[in-house]
Amino acid sequence: MPGVFISAPQPIKEKSMTVIQPKTIFAALAMMAILLAAPTIIIAAEAPAGQIARVNDTAVLRQDLDREMKLVSLKLARQGRPVDPQQLKRYEGEIRETLINRTLLLQQSQTEGIDVKDSPVTKALDEFKAAFKDEKSYQNALSEMGFSEEMLKLQIKNGLTIKTLIDKEVLQKISVSDQQIRAFYDDNPNLFRKPEQVKASHILVQVPENAGEAKQAEALAAIQALKTRIDNGENFATLAQENSDCPSKTKGGDLGFFSRDQMVPPFSEAAFALQPGQTSDVVQTRFGYHLIRVTERQEEQTMAFNEVKEAISARLRQEQEGKKIDVYLDKLKEHADIKRFPL
Repeated sequence: MPGVFISAPQPIKEKSMTVIQPKTIFAALAMMAILLAAPTIIIAAEAPAGQIARVNDTAVLRQDLDREMKLVSLKLARQGRPVDPQQLKRYEGEIRETLINRTLLLQQSQTEGIDVKDSPVTKALDEFKAAFKDEKSYQNALSEMGFSEEMLKLQIKNGLTIKTLIDKEVLQKISVSDQQIRAFYDDNPNLFRKPEQVKASHILVQVPENAGEAKQAEALAAIQALKTRIDNGENFATLAQENSDCPSKTKGGDLGFFSRDQMVPPFSEAAFALQPGQTSDVVQTRFGYHLIRVTERQEEQTMAFNEVKEAISARLRQEQEGKKIDVYLDKLKEHADIKRFPL
């Protein structure tokens, strides 16, 4: 519904706990390595020209950092958070550390003889390409990122190699007990409260905010006529399908369940004042005029332990993963020769 929802409804587990759900192979790749800028490996040279760091006998190049900075910039822009080059420059140090970590993990993978075959690389590449509507869109994306397909395949292989190492040396050693899960549930009751919700449908006669009095009067007359027809027994869903200006019309105006803070205040106040089966009088918001029918109510409640057990386990496991990966990297760094050059 255009504008009425303040934010799209999110599943309670995700909204309350910020739990990342189990990943597909390619999603895991995205976490560990599409990280698409695994450093270029070159033979060590005396002069650090073009280098920003050296990890044992591997140089991390300025071009690697620039490529990664570009990817970060593109990601932020797509999230609606564009940054100018000067702002982005503040992240150079952090991104260099990411590149150093990747180099170190790749070196350790080689030491342990980890070799990723072609088939999972091809599968991951196919999944990546499938996200684009056609070959041209895919090629445009590669160009935007500064990659050829061969470079992309190398980065995917490096990413899967690192993931295999982390799985073997870190993740397989992590466990979360039922006692830990239950303790988290008992200690954090506020995370598992589901607010009062209603399930409602609506009919919208849209009115632009800058509409003149005549347009407003016309829209008001239209919604009042629909209210009369509903009062006379006509089907609400049918009238919504035929007359509503909201995309929800295809579902008979059904908006599903929502809490008070997910709708603009006048809409929420009217909806939460209704009992199931009741239809509101005409409600005006900045989007126009509405008729609202509530079909179900759910009172505020605490989610049962079994409903959230899996999500808690995933969250606790994630927390352990992050800490143990940091510890593992610190141990690798103790035995590594790492030099950082001025950026």
